[in-house]
Amino acid sequence: MITFRKIDQSNYIDCICLKVREDQTGFVADNARSLVEARFEEGLYTRAIYSDDTMVGFVLFDYDPEIPGWCMSRFMIGAQYQGQGLGKEAVLRFLEFMKEERKVEELYLHVELENTAAYQMYEKLGFRTVGEIQYTFDGTTYRERRMMRRL
Repeated sequence: MITFRKIDQSNYIDCICLKVREDQTGFVADNARSLVEARFEEGLYTRAIYSDDTMVGFVLFDYDPEIPGWCMSRFMIGAQYQGQGLGKEAVLRFLEFMKEERKVEELYLHVELENTAAYQMYEKLGFRTVGEIQYTFDGTTYRERRMMRRL
């Protein structure tokens, strides 16, 4: 069963050690970077994704005033846990979590245009494309598809 736990002294190393497959590294920031950003930037929230008692992934979420709306800004399942349906289950549970904990009525996310596997998964889970964005961060230009799902 998928659950979400806060990241603290007891599990942050496990989170940092989770990595995506090599061909996915350009699609999501490293968990260590995400944890540092969440620690020092206001309004970023993190959760570890657990399958029973094993940490299998990570999610970072925030309220984006530019949309305006809540975003699942970063989501990953560790390479060794992919292909088992855990990503789909975790996204569905995260939708429930956001509805229950934050009273969210719709959730946004961004997917790199080249990340067709993630796009197809999110589309199958009911997310719809609502636009495309392009921005530069830390010297790299990103082109992403903005998707949204009503909860």
